Amino acid sequence: MRLPEYLAINIPFSAKEEKARLLWWTSWLFKLCAHRLLNDIKTNNKLIELSQTNFLKYARTRCYEIMPNRRYIDGVAVLIHSTIKSARRLGVNIKDIELGEWLLFQSEAEREKKGNLNIRLLSSNRIEILVIDKRKEIRRIDLKLKIPKGYRKLLQALTDKAINKEIGYPARVVIKEHNFYKGSLHLYCHLQVMVPYDFYIYTMKKYGEPLGDHVGGVDVNVDRINLAIVDKYGRLRDTKTFWFSETISHGYKGRQAWTRINQAIHKMLSYAYYHGVSLIALEDPKIIGYLRYYWVKNGEGKSKNYNYKISIFRNKIIETITYKTPLYSIKTIHVNPKGTSHSAIHNKVMKRLGLDKHVASAYLIALKTLRQA
Repeated sequence: MRLPEYLAINIPFSAKEEKARLLWWTSWLFKLCAHRLLNDIKTNNKLIELSQTNFLKYARTRCYEIMPNRRYIDGVAVLIHSTIKSARRLGVNIKDIELGEWLLFQSEAEREKKGNLNIRLLSSNRIEILVIDKRKEIRRIDLKLKIPKGYRKLLQALTDKAINKEIGYPARVVIKEHNFYKGSLHLYCHLQVMVPYDFYIYTMKKYGEPLGDHVGGVDVNVDRINLAIVDKYGRLRDTKTFWFSETISHGYKGRQAWTRINQAIHKMLSYAYYHGVSLIALEDPKIIGYLRYYWVKNGEGKSKNYNYKISIFRNKIIETITYKTPLYSIKTIHVNPKGTSHSAIHNKVMKRLGLDKHVASAYLIALKTLRQA
């Protein structure tokens, strides 16, 4: 599994009255452009074969009358083009693709424009956003951000680099909720800043070198992460389970759930580091593609099948562990999980070592990694 080029940092903020109306209107203009481009592709197969550069040129001519801003048009064109390419890779019929129920707008990175011209960080807790009103006139608004404590250092470093024209970052504004209070529109939004992954690791790295040469096998479930540590001879040295079972309770919000899961991931990686692990072994995640990242629905994405949803959830946790592991100076490897559960050797390990089925799977994943090495 490749490490990401960018890492999305979600930063909540709110807006009301005039600023809320401007954000609302801009997001709808962006959505109208997305519908127009997707409908064009469904009726003209030649557009599917266009390169991203040529598709951007096409989008500018088709969407400028709706949204008179080239950078936002480029943002919606990148979104639609990436979605179509991912759909083809997964074998999804293009005519079956529908836009999800999202409201957002995005702008690509521009280093020479202090990071991003349309959605620009002014400081670690303030953002300036280019918006478009009903008369199609361009305006700029300034909003305060609610920075998560763990990301203050990262965002301040990113802002400083961007102001000095040393780095660029794609960014998007996502409207999560809206309501009317005393006749006034209130929006609850997320600013999603795409931080270059190498910069994220450089800024946030916690430790220099690993303390040992052990292998940590990891088995991921919807309510826990199981770690089994083995030495270079395959001897089991330690096991530990990191729980987040409350996240699957009915009514537990997704944002709170992922905060709890991320806490468990960091606890697991810290524990592995201090117990001499230099390599984390994970199940090789199945190819899901990027459709969920771009908020696009298709026939498979709307499935009510429980196992399908569970596989997506587990793979997302595996992906998160993979990109956070370098923060602890630990390497990762992905192995084929075949035979690490529901097998004769799995049952034998459970009985011989007195392990539950999940920890036994983690142990077998670690052993499989040693054999590959």
